[in-house]
Amino acid sequence: MIAIAFVLMQTAMAQGKSIKVVTEEWPPYTQRINGEVRGVVTEIVRATLERANLDYSLELYPWARAYDMARTQKDVLIYSIFKLPVREPHFKWIRIEGLSIDMYLFSPKHRTDIALSTLEEAKHYRIGVTRETSTHHFLLSQGFQDGINLFPVNCEQQNKMKSSANISRIDLTTGDKLSLAHWLSQEGHPSDYWVPRVPLFNEDFYMAFGNQTSDDVVEAVRKAFAAIREEGQLNAIVDKYWRMFE
Repeated sequence: MIAIAFVLMQTAMAQGKSIKVVTEEWPPYTQRINGEVRGVVTEIVRATLERANLDYSLELYPWARAYDMARTQKDVLIYSIFKLPVREPHFKWIRIEGLSIDMYLFSPKHRTDIALSTLEEAKHYRIGVTRETSTHHFLLSQGFQDGINLFPVNCEQQNKMKSSANISRIDLTTGDKLSLAHWLSQEGHPSDYWVPRVPLFNEDFYMAFGNQTSDDVVEAVRKAFAAIREEGQLNAIVDKYWRMFE
C-alpha cells in the first residue's frame, strides 16, 4: 500500500507540468509528415507522455541543438538518444525497451577503391558524421579526431552530397541500414547508395531528461512507459511500423 501511494503521489506531483520534447529528423524513427512529427519512436513517446498526463510540445531541431537544449535546460525531454559513457552523467535516462539498432560505417557504392575491414583502418579515411550524434561521440572515444578524419555536418543529407563522385569531400558516413535506405528512397536516390562496411555498435533507444529536471517528472514518465509496455501498447506500435518495412 505504501509503494502504491508513493507512485500515485509522484504522478500527481508531475501532473500539471508542461515539458518540451525535442528530437531530430531521423526517418523512419522520427519524421515530419504533412506537418506532423511522426514515426515509431515518436508514437511511443507520445503514448508515454499521454499516459503520464503531462502537457508537452514537440519540435524537430538539428541534433546538436536538441542535445544541448536537453542537457542544459529544465523539463526538456530528448529522444531518440543512445546511452554512451560520455553522455551518461548529463542525463536521467528512460530506456525504450524493445527497440535497439546496429550502427555502421558506410561507403558509397561507387567507391570501389575503398579497402576497409576494421575500425582502425577507417582512421585513414574522411568520415562525414552528423554533429553530436551517438556515432560522432563513439568515434571520438575511439581516437578519431574532428578535422582530421571526422567531418561533422548538421544532417545526413549533407554527407550524401559531399560523398558524390563530382564532389568527393568525404569517403565514409555513419548510420543504420534502415534509416539510410529510407531517406535515400524518399529523396529519389538509389536505396543501396551506401554500403555497410564496418559495424560500430548495437544500442538501445532511450529518452532522457537533463539533470535539472526533477525526479518526480522523470519517474512519472518512466512509470508511464512501463505501463504502456505491460499493457501491450508498445508492441502494437512497434509491430505496426515494422510491418511497413517487411
